[in-house]
Amino acid sequence: MHETAGPDEPAPGSLDRRVRYQEAFEFAPDCQLVTNPVGIILEANHAAAALVDHRKEFLIGKPLPLFAAEGSRSRFYECIWRLDLGAPNDAFESKLVRRGDGPRDIHAVARAGERQTDSRAPVTIHWIIRDVTEWRRAEATRTELQRRLTTAQEDERQRVARDLHDGTGQMLTALSLSVRAVRDAGPLTQEAHARLDHVQRLIDELARQVHDLATALRPAALDDLGLEAATRQFVANWSKRAKVPTDFQIIGPHGRRFPPEIETVLFRVVQEGLTNVAKHAGASRAAVMIGSTAESAVAVVEDDGTGFDMEGVTKTLLPGEAPTGHARLGILGMRERVALVGGTLEIETTPGRGTTVIARLPLQP
Repeated sequence: MHETAGPDEPAPGSLDRRVRYQEAFEFAPDCQLVTNPVGIILEANHAAAALVDHRKEFLIGKPLPLFAAEGSRSRFYECIWRLDLGAPNDAFESKLVRRGDGPRDIHAVARAGERQTDSRAPVTIHWIIRDVTEWRRAEATRTELQRRLTTAQEDERQRVARDLHDGTGQMLTALSLSVRAVRDAGPLTQEAHARLDHVQRLIDELARQVHDLATALRPAALDDLGLEAATRQFVANWSKRAKVPTDFQIIGPHGRRFPPEIETVLFRVVQEGLTNVAKHAGASRAAVMIGSTAESAVAVVEDDGTGFDMEGVTKTLLPGEAPTGHARLGILGMRERVALVGGTLEIETTPGRGTTVIARLPLQP
């Protein structure tokens, strides 16, 4: 015979499910809490007690916002208010105080339980709170290392560019003068003149390529004259090489200098943006704008080319998957450079309708 539950007994299997749920709740790796609709803690697991360094018995009956760091409690109450108005869940980042250890960075997710029949207020709220303090510290360390690496790369670019200009460039100039001296030294056959002319053309082309390479690495005008002059020169040369008419505009005070790291990032965004236009856009026209206010500096690169599928290019990579394709690498590189100085990068594009790249960088620390 099968066992049946009495009128006051739980249905068969429900007790087992409750036990499994309680075990999963108690021993979950993240802090889990259950509160009533106003935030009073009803249940807490072991991770919750460890997070704030109090016994579970101490937590029961206390308001959850009581454990928030000073200045962070309002966000907990705002979450409770949102759920009370009918929101199914809410997520936010804040700080909790761990006894004897100061504030801890946390990521909190709150989910409304069953609703009361006479109102939209939840009967209970289930909280999952993850301690992200160490992750934040690691991320800050990674950002600082990336900033140092970027600075070192720019310093090395500047050194190599100067070596090319001062070393290789001067040697090519000396070689050109030597060819001219041979031509002027005395009578030469027509064949010898032709050969010297050919050598001179090779020297001139090599000198141009060395100059372009040095400018691409680190234009001297960026350090000597500033972003406006360097960008104007780069855009003119790029337009000539790419055979794409390009408009260049300055919005705001002309000749204004920004902090070196800001000028470098904006110039690299323009450089990478136009490189992408030349390689991928098939554009008939392009435009570059540098603008500034008291609070921020902006660089805009726009084209009327083919555009692309932004979602496909910037889709989230799977673990261990490396970015492929110049467009993706270029976008990732621009985003990372801009983020290192606290800025934002926006890309507006639609297949067949061109692309606009907008970099906004704060001028205040």
